[in-house]
Amino acid sequence: MSEFKDFFEALQQSVQNDEFVKLTLSKPLRKREGLINVYMRLFVVDGKDIFQLKYRHTEEELYKQFSLKEAIAELEILLTDTFRTGTLFTLNEDLLVTVSKKKLVSYRTTAPSFKNKLPEVPLES
Repeated sequence: MSEFKDFFEALQQSVQNDEFVKLTLSKPLRKREGLINVYMRLFVVDGKDIFQLKYRHTEEELYKQFSLKEAIAELEILLTDTFRTGTLFTLNEDLLVTVSKKKLVSYRTTAPSFKNKLPEVPLES
């Protein structure tokens, strides 16, 4: 979990405390590759937590489902190789992680953007 340890611990804690709203990756390193954003939402299916990542490209949207452990591994790869910014939205606070051009990681917390969890919608595939 390297330099993103605090970010992923906050993610795990927000899920455990039922405060997780969503997570967004933005500011792609290479816009010409077409991947604009990645959005993560939590769904409960048959009593299990399923994390859906929506990969938003310029031409299409792709969806993949992960366990929390798998989602963290995927997010770490994306933050290392593809995006400069990740925002964890919780009911308590928003946590922003930023990766500089020199690969330095910094954190900033702000007041929560959401007062309520997102409405339940069917899982897309």
